[in-house]
Amino acid sequence: MKKLIHSSLQALVIFLLITGCGLKKPAQTEESFLGKWYAVKGNVEAYSFLKDNNSFILTGTQAMNPVVYGTWKVDKDKFTITLDNGISTTYIYSLSDDTLVFNNGQEIYTQTTPLDVQFPEVRILKDLASDLAMDFSKPQQAEINWNVRYDSANLSGNFLVKGFSVDLRTTQSSGDILKITGYLSDSGFEPDSVNATESYSGFRDDKQLIIVSSYRLAENINDSILVTISSGIIK
Repeated sequence: MKKLIHSSLQALVIFLLITGCGLKKPAQTEESFLGKWYAVKGNVEAYSFLKDNNSFILTGTQAMNPVVYGTWKVDKDKFTITLDNGISTTYIYSLSDDTLVFNNGQEIYTQTTPLDVQFPEVRILKDLASDLAMDFSKPQQAEINWNVRYDSANLSGNFLVKGFSVDLRTTQSSGDILKITGYLSDSGFEPDSVNATESYSGFRDDKQLIIVSSYRLAENINDSILVTISSGIIK
C-alpha cells in the first residue's frame, strides 16, 4: 500500500513538472504600456506611449519639450519604436511593475514621476549637477529666507519660501562657487543685491529664488567648505 501511495505521488509530481514547463506567461499587449515613461537611463527624458484610434503613437521629450515623434508596437518580447524620420529600433524588453527595461538595461524607464517634474524648482539643481559634473547630494526639502527692501519707505523685511536644497563638499580654492554662480547667470538668473553677503548670494528669475551659501567645515582641511544651493518658487 505504501509503495502504491509513493508511486502515485511520484507520478503526480512528474505530471505537474511537465505541465508547468509548458505554461507560458501571457503576452503583453500595447495597453500595458500606455502612459508616460520617464527615463532612468535613456536617449530622451521621457516617452509618452499613446493610442490614436487603431494606431499607437509616441512623443519623446527633452527639457520637457517634444523632440521626437513616431509609432510603436509590441510583438512577443520585442518592442519596436519607429520615428517619423524613418529610423526604426527594435528592443528586447522586460516589464516589471512600473519599470520598463530595454536590452537588459541599455535603456530604463519608469512611470514613477521624478522629483524635478513634481517640483520644477528642483530642475536647476539637477542641471547644475549634470552640466558641471559636480557631486551634489540628493535634493532635500528646505526653506529659503529671502530678504526684501521697500525702496519707497526705506524699509526691509523677509519671507520664507519652501523649496529644495543640495550640498557640495569642496574647497574654497577650487573655484566651484564661481562656476555655480556663473552657471546660474548664464541660465537667466539675476543676482539680487539685497540677498548678498560674504557667505551667500541670492539669484532670482521671476518667481524662482536661489540662494548659494558656503560654510567652512569644522575640520577645515585644505580650505574645505560646504556649499548649499537652495531653490524655491514663490506660489
